[in-house]
Amino acid sequence: MPSDLPPTSREHAVPDPGRAESSADLNIWTVPASILAGSLIIGAFQAWALLISLAALIWLGLIHRRYQSTLDDALDRTRRSVNNALDERRTTKQIGAILEAADVPVVATNERGQIMHANRAASAILGSGRLLVGEYFDSLITQSTVKEIELLARSGESGHARLELPAAGSMRVFAVAAEPNPDLRGAVCTFTDITELSASVTLKADFAANASHELRTPIASILGAIQTLEGSAKDDPVMGPKLISMISSNATRLDLMVKDLLDLSRLENPSTPTQLIEVDLEEIIERASSPFLSVCQRRRLTIDTRIDPKAATILTDDTLLELILRNLIGNATKFAHENTSISIHADPIVVEVDPNSPLPKGLDQPLGVRIGVRDEGVGIPLSHQARIFERFYQVDEARSGSTARRGTGLGLAIVKHAARSLGGGIRVNSVHQEGTTMIVELPRCVASHASSTDDHSASAIPADG
Repeated sequence: MPSDLPPTSREHAVPDPGRAESSADLNIWTVPASILAGSLIIGAFQAWALLISLAALIWLGLIHRRYQSTLDDALDRTRRSVNNALDERRTTKQIGAILEAADVPVVATNERGQIMHANRAASAILGSGRLLVGEYFDSLITQSTVKEIELLARSGESGHARLELPAAGSMRVFAVAAEPNPDLRGAVCTFTDITELSASVTLKADFAANASHELRTPIASILGAIQTLEGSAKDDPVMGPKLISMISSNATRLDLMVKDLLDLSRLENPSTPTQLIEVDLEEIIERASSPFLSVCQRRRLTIDTRIDPKAATILTDDTLLELILRNLIGNATKFAHENTSISIHADPIVVEVDPNSPLPKGLDQPLGVRIGVRDEGVGIPLSHQARIFERFYQVDEARSGSTARRGTGLGLAIVKHAARSLGGGIRVNSVHQEGTTMIVELPRCVASHASSTDDHSASAIPADG
């Protein structure tokens, strides 16, 4: 019985492949070595034995060469395996570093939906700064469509969805892409912020709708007047002139709107160049005011200009500056009370550069300019002030008093974009039924002059307008 065998006998009963291989290797070396040793001993007495020892020595050399080659192959395989492992580890670290540096949130889950990796952006945006590894995806994201595409990705199907969530103090829109991850039998989800793109698409759709509405109104009036002239009012001495006047005013409105649309389109094109020259500010103000002299005379308005001598000459694009002033002065003449004055101030100040409004090349002066256009008119209600720079947005007719003063609704939008093209911006100070001040600030356009003027100039236009 095997259990009755002594320990040594039981060991021999179970063959050891490794030991057998070692024994075979040893036998391969032992046979020629024994022959070599024996032939050398015999060779001391018989010369022919030395031939046998030489043959045994050659045999040993061949065995050594064979095993050296085998050993070199084994070392080469081991070296390649180690290098491959190091390369994979290095690549993994590099990919991890890239994912950590990316500002796009990336989340990887396993087959149970548990988060196995989340980069820094994912922790900051999706997890409010906490570590997400170990959490479950469906507890992090509650929107059903996003959870569904992550679940489908775990089963091998790609998916896309849209996600809205609060981030950085505002609602952000993300495009979520879920791809299968065969290594983890899970999914990899990326969250791309498309808030600005989404807002741009919405803005374009609103713009198209508003533009078509604004264009349709005067066109309908013109067509209606023409049809009436061709019909019942063809020979009417009273209605004829009225209808012709209606056609003329609506055609003028269409012409103004087309011009404003062209100006706005040009300003919104980032490739539109700015041509910087030294400009006499008083001359530009006079040029921008000249189209409104007849309106001022009819409504008994005066335009008072006060320009600080240090800001009399500025470096700017005269076309854009005239466009800004023409729209602001036009609004002031439209909404000012009769027998009042419109004041225009210009002072040198230090203007901080807005990172969202990059400076045109060549604007490198130490100071900027603040231009204020103030009217003593109906003012703008506080509830409307945040939206007056939107395209086609107009305060209700109570502000203008009649539709005769109704503009295209594009003037302040044009001013905003023109100011941004010069690296500046516009803001409003207004008190309802007391007056409005539009303030444009343009950076780096006033040459030299010591900054000792800053304190004086900063208070030239009061904060309340």
